[in-house]
Amino acid sequence: MDFVCVCNNCGKTIEKDFIYCPWCGKENAEGDDKSVLENVFNQLEVKQTNDRQSRVKKIESKIAEIEKGLDELGAGRKL
Repeated sequence: MDFVCVCNNCGKTIEKDFIYCPWCGKENAEGDDKSVLENVFNQLEVKQTNDRQSRVKKIESKIAEIEKGLDELGAGRKL
């Protein structure tokens, strides 16, 4: 496995001879495997956190819509 490495940007396995990563297009800068993997995992963690926050905001928005609809239904009812 001396002919492959991990892309510093996207974390995909690529050939060491590649100047640019065929997956993300970033330049293939040599680095030690530990720092490359730490960088990739940090980027992944940030992406997962952002995705999670986005999903939470969408859920909160849907809940607000439902609550508004329920309020409108309740306001229109006469007891």
